[in-house]
Amino acid sequence: MTRNRRARKVWLRMRAGSGLEVVLPYRVSAADVPAILDGHRQWILARFADLAARNEAPGQDPLPRLIRLPFCDRTYHVCRDMGARTELRAGEGVLQLRLPPGAEMGGISLLQRWLVDQGKRWLVPVFRDLAGHHDVEVSKVQIRNQITCWGSCSPSSCISLNAKLLFLPSDVVHHVILHELCHVQHRNHGSKFKARLREFNPMSDQHEDFLRKAWDMVPGWTKMNRKERAL
Repeated sequence: MTRNRRARKVWLRMRAGSGLEVVLPYRVSAADVPAILDGHRQWILARFADLAARNEAPGQDPLPRLIRLPFCDRTYHVCRDMGARTELRAGEGVLQLRLPPGAEMGGISLLQRWLVDQGKRWLVPVFRDLAGHHDVEVSKVQIRNQITCWGSCSPSSCISLNAKLLFLPSDVVHHVILHELCHVQHRNHGSKFKARLREFNPMSDQHEDFLRKAWDMVPGWTKMNRKERAL
């Protein structure tokens, strides 16, 4: 349970590996939490069941056995061995993890770094093709394992793309890239931005609707960090 000065109401979030997170405004007493949780019991149970079904509930092994990347149509089997140090070797369709006992989070970190490398391999060429096709110049493109956004555009026209886009369909990923390319010229989401985005992608409204639910398509191990796992 945490408090947030900017929170105006109680927030409940179910996070992979760490379970339920409760965020309280300062005006809400901790004594009210049991009643709040009881009022959301069905939602909590359903979300916990979802985590358990994906092997992402607290106490479960956080390491995936299979990784599917729809964007590039690749599937990888994750094999794990015991070893003196943490290392990852990538082969054709196989990721070989070697971990000391209790080093699951070290394995998660290696997989997250591997995912960023895959983003550089698959996302960057598509980005450059779309930028060239629409005659948009950017200063730099980088791939990150971002937490809360699919992409971003800095004031200097440096565009960041989330490696988690690899878990989405290609048409939706193209939409995210076009969205960020539009920000090179239009920094806000005003009418000119929306008009340009629809010019680039007539299906932009449908893709935006898809993205609102797309985080559920991203496996929990991509979102975990050492602090969360220690809770």
